[in-house]
Amino acid sequence: MIELLNLDLCLAGFFFTLLILWSGVGAGILVIPSLIAVFHIEPIVAIASGSAFAFISKIMITIGHAQQGSIDWRAARSFLRVCLPITLVTAISMVYLSTNHRGIIFEFCLIIAILLAGCLALSALLSTRVKSIISHWPMINMSGTIGLLMGLTGVGGGVMVVPALTTSGGLTIKVAVATSIPIGLILSLAVSVTLGSSGLIDYNLVTSLLIGAAVAIPLGTRLFHRFSANFIQHLTCGLISVALIDLTLEALELFKNL
Repeated sequence: MIELLNLDLCLAGFFFTLLILWSGVGAGILVIPSLIAVFHIEPIVAIASGSAFAFISKIMITIGHAQQGSIDWRAARSFLRVCLPITLVTAISMVYLSTNHRGIIFEFCLIIAILLAGCLALSALLSTRVKSIISHWPMINMSGTIGLLMGLTGVGGGVMVVPALTTSGGLTIKVAVATSIPIGLILSLAVSVTLGSSGLIDYNLVTSLLIGAAVAIPLGTRLFHRFSANFIQHLTCGLISVALIDLTLEALELFKNL
């Protein structure tokens, strides 16, 4: 019999996947803060497990876009040439720190980093001005920043890759969205494999999330046109905001114990 916690995670995976499908928001900003704030998963484990969930859940979406010829593989390779090595180096550094300096200070710093990355990504979702500023960064700066954020927190790639690809990369919005998915997939794979090699992935957690995702994908596809894009964006941003607020409260509790 599945434990209650796993049933809760299955339900969470179901709703995470619906919102990711409908809004196009990357899994990191939605899943990782929620795992820490709502399910009280250790931050480094939440990053590793959330990245594994993001990788697996994006495989089918990438295959679908590839079959339709929507992905600009040349732009993806160009973006990853800078981003991927930085992601790997940062993730390897996280493994070292989690092995040698794991404790309340490490956990507090990690939560602060996730909060900052989450707030930046949320600002890019809500503010056209922030999105415009991000979109005009040079491509090499953008890919390097995203590599650092993904390796450190697992958050921030999805909502910042698309503006960079449309402006600096010169892609149409549809091609940019499609191309951003395999970029996010590869970065999530790099983080999950690097952290997972040190035993930081909770496979029971990932499996529970994926069970919910398996139910949500066919249902979400059928219901895609039932809700307005504006409603979905506000709902997604609202839930992300709640998770970030809860994460802030958790950071304050940790700060008291420093």
